[in-house]
Amino acid sequence: MIYGNIDGLKKSLLERLEDLRGLIMENSELIDENIAREIWEISTSINREVIIITDKRNEIIEVGVGDFRSASFPEIDYDKIQGAKSFHTHPNENPNLSDQDKSALISLGLELLGAVVVKENKVFVGIGVLDVENDEIVVKTPGIFSLKDLIKFKIDIYSEKVGKFKRNTPKTVSDETERAILIGVSLKSKTEILDIESSMDELKELTLTAGVIPVDMVVQNKEKIDSNFYIGKGKLMELKELVQIKNANIVICNDELSAVQLRIIETVLGLKVIDRTALILDIFAKHATSGEGKLQVELAQLKYRLPRLMGMGKVLSRTGGGIGTRGPGEKKLETDRRAIYKQVNILEKRIKDMQSARQIQKSRRVKNQVPVVSLVGYTNAGKSTLFNLISSSSVLAQDKLFATLDSTTRKIKMEDKEFLLSDTVGFIEKLPHDLVESFKSTLDEVKDADLIVHVIDSSNHNCLQHIKVVEEVLESIDCKDKEIIYVFNKIDLAGKEFEQTYSMVREEKLRTSALTGQGIDELLKIIVKKIFGEIIEKVIEVPYSDSKYSSYLHSLGVVADEKYLEDKILITVRISEKNEHLLNIRKA
Repeated sequence: MIYGNIDGLKKSLLERLEDLRGLIMENSELIDENIAREIWEISTSINREVIIITDKRNEIIEVGVGDFRSASFPEIDYDKIQGAKSFHTHPNENPNLSDQDKSALISLGLELLGAVVVKENKVFVGIGVLDVENDEIVVKTPGIFSLKDLIKFKIDIYSEKVGKFKRNTPKTVSDETERAILIGVSLKSKTEILDIESSMDELKELTLTAGVIPVDMVVQNKEKIDSNFYIGKGKLMELKELVQIKNANIVICNDELSAVQLRIIETVLGLKVIDRTALILDIFAKHATSGEGKLQVELAQLKYRLPRLMGMGKVLSRTGGGIGTRGPGEKKLETDRRAIYKQVNILEKRIKDMQSARQIQKSRRVKNQVPVVSLVGYTNAGKSTLFNLISSSSVLAQDKLFATLDSTTRKIKMEDKEFLLSDTVGFIEKLPHDLVESFKSTLDEVKDADLIVHVIDSSNHNCLQHIKVVEEVLESIDCKDKEIIYVFNKIDLAGKEFEQTYSMVREEKLRTSALTGQGIDELLKIIVKKIFGEIIEKVIEVPYSDSKYSSYLHSLGVVADEKYLEDKILITVRISEKNEHLLNIRKA
């Protein structure tokens, strides 16, 4: 079998390539002239790179075909081949090793890698070998050799040095760190709120939050997204080279992919591919702590993956395989569609039951007339830090996207007034639809709120775009007409352009810093005013015989002054308009 890109090759050429396998070159020659000329002739006739793999006896054990720019290394276990060497052609007639060649040399552990060209009817080979420097294996490129000079090259000096180093170096557990190349499409007819640079930066932050190391970023300008190859076939082939050069083991796309796109890209690249939606779902699965949160994430994962089962070969082939496979739903994806549909129905019922319990809690709040204030905002705007400061709580607050997933509510007491403050999950551009649907019961807390506090990261130059994203999500859950306070948080980190940005928001707004405490007292006063109304002052005459009512007023925490007269007490109270009715309750 010939490895690699053999599409369209004539049967006669395939037979010539097959005939190379098993040939043994003379021990004194790393590659003999006849074989060098044969692979060059085939290479120039098809305008693709041709590669041979040889062992310690200089026997050709595998043959492969690449494209004009790169070789396709046969998928074999190179560690089991003694003295593994590789030679491939460079149809562009440049014998220097490419970055991709050097990356393959060290990642496959070859003793030698050579680039073969024929110029002016002479064979030249540019070679690279492994060497040891500063206690690590490195790539050396001794130069470009004629076949006559190549015979004199002492490969044993290098192979023995590297072999001794490997034998004396303790074996370590293989590095399972996921290294990602991020890819995106910049559409000429812009449809997204964030520009492509900001969107890709956000994808990078999401990647880091998921515990994956971004090693490179690729953006392709297109009229529209390619329905098969996402970034286009040509760019995808370039990406294949970059994957090898950067030693990446995963590709993350900035848009949601179809099953067809996933399958094609994974087939071309030969590694795991996930899209932005799967990445966000993975982060949610990682951060979900409550029972309801875990159920909501599992439901969203199943709904997202169900139509893509046919296109998720590399993801599903790795049980517990890191990003894209995390969460309660991963094992269920290996069952048939019917079982998954059944599981979706079960999850929806369980979440609905939890929603009923939530509705009972809501009824109690309404009955007790306890107002609710919800903190919303773009992810990493500082909602949880603000929540902790106001409520003296300890909700997880980190400089990461989606640090808070499970909704948290605390009772806030201020003099005679009390209200519930709720910290909710952060929003983000391209928030997966299935996720919004699955978290509908949690987002209902925002829908049921008496007041929404929209927290904004003043230090982010895209904060106006973030406001728009949050407003779109609020509109999608029927919260467009809710009363909103715009809180520009992290004011201590705001840049020079902030004043212009701040002036563009016309609604009620203020500046805060959850870190320094700036503006927090003012925010609380505004919240109280919005949900309870103006503070009024009244003087109430209380006869001495009604001492219980006097005690009752003191229990409300509204007494500002008392004057004792001959037959009564004049009690001055300060109370909000919405709580004024409490003064009419006389204690018997």
